[in-house]
Amino acid sequence: MPDSAPILTGAQKAHLRGLAQTLEPKVFVGKEGASPALALQLSQAFRKADLVKVRFTAGRDEMAAQAEALAAATGSALVGSVGRTAAFYRKGGEEAGE
Repeated sequence: MPDSAPILTGAQKAHLRGLAQTLEPKVFVGKEGASPALALQLSQAFRKADLVKVRFTAGRDEMAAQAEALAAATGSALVGSVGRTAAFYRKGGEEAGE
């Protein structure tokens, strides 16, 4: 279990949300939701990039719960969501959640 997520200011989150707009989703959350295997997949994506976009199939309320669970499981920060996509940030080189 990761120790803690990065602490980001509102301005930092806004900057990261702007950067995330141009990204393609790298992780896809299906019917199983935020499973441990999916958390591992997201952690692996953080090895290549500090900012990762995730696409969900769940409804808005369920997606919010799944996004929070993924952030907690990977030691990342949820920087924002639009529609059925969410952006997560974790500083490169951190091995939280593995």
